[in-house]
Amino acid sequence: MKELARLFGYVRYYKGQATISVTMAVITSLLDFARIPTLVPVFYALMGGEAERAKVMEWPAEVGKYLPGLEGITRRIVDAMLANPLGTMSWAIGLLIAISVVKGAALYLQEYLAGKVHTGVARRLAAELYAHVLSLPMSFYNRVGSASVASRFTNDLEGVGRGLAYFFSKAVLQPIRLVGFVALAAFINWKLLLFNAALFPLLAIGIKALGEKAKRATRRGLHSRDRLMNILQESFEGISIVKAFNMERREQARFHEENDKVRVQDLKVVRVDAATSPFTEMMGIIGVGLSLYMAGRAVLLTHEMTMLEFGAFYTALVSISDPIRKLSAINSRIQALVASATRVFSFLDEKTDIIEKPDAANLDAFSREIRFDRVSFTYNGTDEVLHGVCVTAARGEIIALVGPSGSGKSTMARLLPRFYDPSGGAVLIDGTDIRDVTLSSLRDQIGLVTQEVILFNDTIAANISYGKTDASKEEIQAAAKAANAHGFIEKLPSGYDSMVGEKGLVLSGGQRQRIALARAILKDPPILILDEATSSLDSESEHLIQEALDEFMRDRTSIVIAHRLSTVKRASRIYVIDAGTVAASGTNETLLRDCPMYKNLYRRQFMLAEPQGD
Repeated sequence: MKELARLFGYVRYYKGQATISVTMAVITSLLDFARIPTLVPVFYALMGGEAERAKVMEWPAEVGKYLPGLEGITRRIVDAMLANPLGTMSWAIGLLIAISVVKGAALYLQEYLAGKVHTGVARRLAAELYAHVLSLPMSFYNRVGSASVASRFTNDLEGVGRGLAYFFSKAVLQPIRLVGFVALAAFINWKLLLFNAALFPLLAIGIKALGEKAKRATRRGLHSRDRLMNILQESFEGISIVKAFNMERREQARFHEENDKVRVQDLKVVRVDAATSPFTEMMGIIGVGLSLYMAGRAVLLTHEMTMLEFGAFYTALVSISDPIRKLSAINSRIQALVASATRVFSFLDEKTDIIEKPDAANLDAFSREIRFDRVSFTYNGTDEVLHGVCVTAARGEIIALVGPSGSGKSTMARLLPRFYDPSGGAVLIDGTDIRDVTLSSLRDQIGLVTQEVILFNDTIAANISYGKTDASKEEIQAAAKAANAHGFIEKLPSGYDSMVGEKGLVLSGGQRQRIALARAILKDPPILILDEATSSLDSESEHLIQEALDEFMRDRTSIVIAHRLSTVKRASRIYVIDAGTVAASGTNETLLRDCPMYKNLYRRQFMLAEPQGD
């Protein structure tokens, strides 16, 4: 009940539509009740016996006991019925058809508005979930994985939507309908079935037309969902780039646009579904009306049917099996709804451990130094990855972090843009603890080139300008030239408008790396975090990227996780990280002389990583 109450709290945004939908459900049920008194005069008129006539004559007085204002109207109806049974029956059948038409309109409105409510709730819940998940720290993604996150937007949100749809269109209506719903069941006379059979071609044509509309809308909706899933997959897999370039709002805007397209297609399907049921029922009522009229003629004029047969015929039309069947499914549907909602809310209840202080100030332009001041860090709260690390990088200085795999180098790089917060000590920029400044002002001053290149399924120009969406064509081209990427881009069929494909797979590894570097160059940050990923590239690509890096890193503070000898030699200071501590620091020459660990790393990792000449 707690999860249901929380879920239905979102209905308040659509309370007007929800209220009208429920009201239409009540009206629909009342119109179902109205069919019974509409046909009762016909039964009694057709019975024709003295006992039945005497009973009918008592109706006005009995009605007057409870509803005095209706006694006169009831008496006039009874007098007309007894004076002209066949004529009264015709009017009753006409009224029955009119009631069915009005009920059909009310049912359509009820289901359509219910559809607007449940699709609106699902859309709002999806948007809130997406915005919240984007705000969560990297530790959340490390713990749950992007696939689990994406499943909340597919299986779980779809389950919530289906459950809400069933609740508003079925669960609200069926308990009321169960009380007085009169269903047309079957005809016990095969001749009368022919009147219904005559309507089957028209019914089939209508259903086929509605089905085609539903098919087209569903197909378009599936295509929109495919595009939506691409956006989700890209943004979550590239979450470090999204955060580093402060693009959360841009990703939300992309999601909102595609999510709205999905909703438009969903509403088209809802319209078709809402029209199918009243159309089918209305056609069935017309057929029943014709059958009842002919049955009445058979009793009164041709005497082909007895009173008992007519009574059996009418009784067969009364059925409550449908609402009973649907009500029996409510519990399982509600349980499925609760299960989906619980999983969605579990993510909405996730708390971020990267909290921006209410009084956080904007970080001033970087001018002096970056300092890791006795920094410790743990991923799981118990096992420390870093132990009191002290590292300093002055403005314009290149520092290299080297060490065995798992020593803590990448963890240090992730602490600077506050993907994580240290468990002890502080990361300082110009003496200011980065936890005291706004995330956007911090990340605006940091460029990131990751070991795994993240490109989005968009144009080359859009990928280069990802962190600076207002960049001009000239600025984009200048960044590409600085990254030695302009040459291969110009040779592509669409140049800078060429699509890179999912994860940039239409480009080579070296090309992807140069696009990622151009993105960082265009942002032009004073601080650069570089996790080199050139070890798997061919020598030509590695040379082009290294040449671009040499120019880009000039007069820029760079923290480099080094994999190449050329990078190590270029660093003004090298920190040897071992088991989460700084084992040694110095220049390449001094470390080769004084640090056995660095000497071993130099021989085994850096020398072997360098391309050999002829």
